[in-house]
Amino acid sequence: MLHHYPEPGIDCRPAASRRWWQALTAPELRLVICCDELEVFMFSRQWLPGRARQLIGHQRYPLAGNAQEAMPPEILWQTLRDVLAPLTGQRWHVVVVLSNQYARWLALPWQSEIRSQADRQAYYRHGLQQAFGQEMQDWHIEAHTGGFGQHTLVNALPVTLITQLQGVCAEYQLLPGMIAPAWMLAANQALHMLQRQKNRQDGWVVCRESNSLTLACLIHGDWQHIRYVPVDAHWRQTLQQVLLREQVMYPQRAALPVYLPHAQLSGISRDTLAPFTVVDVKPLQGLGESFNQLLRRKVA
Repeated sequence: MLHHYPEPGIDCRPAASRRWWQALTAPELRLVICCDELEVFMFSRQWLPGRARQLIGHQRYPLAGNAQEAMPPEILWQTLRDVLAPLTGQRWHVVVVLSNQYARWLALPWQSEIRSQADRQAYYRHGLQQAFGQEMQDWHIEAHTGGFGQHTLVNALPVTLITQLQGVCAEYQLLPGMIAPAWMLAANQALHMLQRQKNRQDGWVVCRESNSLTLACLIHGDWQHIRYVPVDAHWRQTLQQVLLREQVMYPQRAALPVYLPHAQLSGISRDTLAPFTVVDVKPLQGLGESFNQLLRRKVA
């Protein structure tokens, strides 16, 4: 289960969509795929600039998956067809959010001698293969470049998974505008908060799932490091231990705040992760009281 507060238009930016015109004009159909459930959100269209969307539909479908697998359980595909069939041919902006267990992330150092796109792709693939092994041959790679001299944040998703998702959605004329790992949504939401508050872009950005944490270190807008950590019910202690180890290895990261979606509802207080300061990442615009009640039940 993904513990993230959806914020359409911010965590999934319209400009990042392959179907940006639908992102701006159509209601959003969000499919959140984890090993243990498929979660389906429907959000109303945003008719006027600055107007908040509302949650108009929500369903959860349990899946008997394995947290160690690189692909979702087979039952997902029939469940997905059952969900999409009644929507055939309708106009939706489809956003697919994948559990971080299906993604691979890496922060690669700046290389001034690399100039061509082909050389960059070779550098990204080589870095991923060094970190994760030869399995990266059949993965789709995307890069998020920073400014001059900054790290490049690279993520990879299995080509087979993307192809299957696109194929199932195409059966019902609902092509995805975006297929993104869950951590990317948490990062977009935290970065938006920092920009709105005109704060320096420093901190740990954490994305929490039932069986994992994905956290990345940001210093002066430069992604230094990103890692995926399996967890159990004692995830708070695990998060604190990971941060304390980072503090010992990199003292300059000791004072960085920790950005965690709906931290308060997750039972995180100021003292829980001491000596680190926790920032509760909350949406700027709510999705209605029905969703607030849903979120409280989900996180409790």
